[in-house]
Order: sequence, then structure tokens, then C-alpha cells
Amino acid sequence: MRPEPAPAGHRTWVMTRHTLVLLVRDPGTPLAYVVMSLVLLSVLRPVYDRLAVPAVPGIVQAVPGIAVMFTLLALDVAGQLILSERTWHTWDRLRSGPATSSTILTGKALPLIALFLTQQAVLFLFATAAFGFPLTAGTWRLPLLALLWAACVTSCGLALGVHARSQGQLAAASDIGALTITCLSGCLVPLTVLPHWVSTVAPATPGYWALHGFQAAVTGDTDAYTHAAAVIAAITAAALLVTARRIRR
Repeated sequence: MRPEPAPAGHRTWVMTRHTLVLLVRDPGTPLAYVVMSLVLLSVLRPVYDRLAVPAVPGIVQAVPGIAVMFTLLALDVAGQLILSERTWHTWDRLRSGPATSSTILTGKALPLIALFLTQQAVLFLFATAAFGFPLTAGTWRLPLLALLWAACVTSCGLALGVHARSQGQLAAASDIGALTITCLSGCLVPLTVLPHWVSTVAPATPGYWALHGFQAAVTGDTDAYTHAAAVIAAITAAALLVTARRIRR
């Protein structure tokens, strides 16, 4: 008699555990991003105070911007999880096994989402303790948006991973993409001091919506928060769809 196939939940857990092992074995890059974000915030906080617009304090501009920037820089961490499977020649085995595309994606995504949430949490807590960031003003809105943004970065990183053909392609796409989005979205420097055309193209970047969503979570702007959260969720869904279709090929 053939053994009964493992339930979908068990296969998802196995995939998640495998991904966790890969992340724990090589924590250098995520840890470096966390440390660099704390250093950059500490150094640039006075600059943000000088550039702050009347309605948004400098610290409320600085912390979300740096959080978005360094989660975007971690795109290659997400992409590497899939590219490594292809390099090790285990990717075809995964796709030909009993695990569905959704199982593979879930198993890869859950640890990454937890990683990006932790990365953001460390920065927000540090900013609250050191510089008085109004964390409690975000109530439930701030952690929810952090979760949505972590899922968005994860899905975009996985999409890069299934399309990149080499380490060089992945590194170039993730680094150039992260830097471009960071600059055009106003995460590194407020849009008010950038050329006018940057403000025109900024809404086309996911970082713009993440930045304004975090700010709206703290300032209590419900309409802006809802709009930003909806856009981020739509980008996440689109990236997951692209990744799932690529996995089935």
C-alpha cells in the first residue's frame, strides 16, 4: 500500500522550517541592515528635524523612511531563498513534488515576513526609546501596516528570485530597485526638497505608499492610511500572482 500523502498543513510547516534554517544559518545580511538602520537614524535625525514640514515632525518622517529603505534593501534576502534552491538544483524537485505553488510560497514567505517585521520593530522601538518617536499614537494601525509592508517586500523579493538567472542579476535588480524606490518615494529625503518631477512619479512606487501609510498611522489620518494600506495589499497580491505563475512553469 502507498503511504497517504502528508496534509497540506504539514507540508507548509516543513517548507517553513526549511526556510527558517536557511535564514538562521546566514543571519549576517539581515543583522547588518538592522544595525545600519539604527546608525543612519542616529546620524540623520537632526537633518530630518531641519527639513520637516509643519504638519509632520522630523522623527515621524525619518523613522518610517529609514524602515522602508532598509526593508527594500533586504529584497535580495527574499530572492536569495529561491535562487539558492535553483543553484542547488533542488528547485525542480520542489515543484515536481506534492507541494502546491501556494504551499511553496507560504513556506518561503512566513519566515521572511517575520524577519522583516522584526527588522522594523527594532527600529521603531529604538526610535521611541532614544528619540521620542510617538509609537503609541499608531495604536493598531502601525503594526498592521508593518505586517502589510513586510508581506509586500517579501512577495516582491520572491518574484525577483523566481525570475533572476544568477546572483549578479538578483543583486543588480534588488539593489538598483531598492535605491531607486527609496529616492523616488521620499524615504531618504523628503519630497518637498526634491525636484518637482520626483513628486509626480513618487506615487508609482510602493515605498511612497508605505511611507505615507506609516505617517498616517501615527498622525491618525484614516483616509490616507486606508488608501495606503489598500495600495500595498494590491501590490502584494500582484507580486504573489506573478511568482505563483512562474513557479508553475
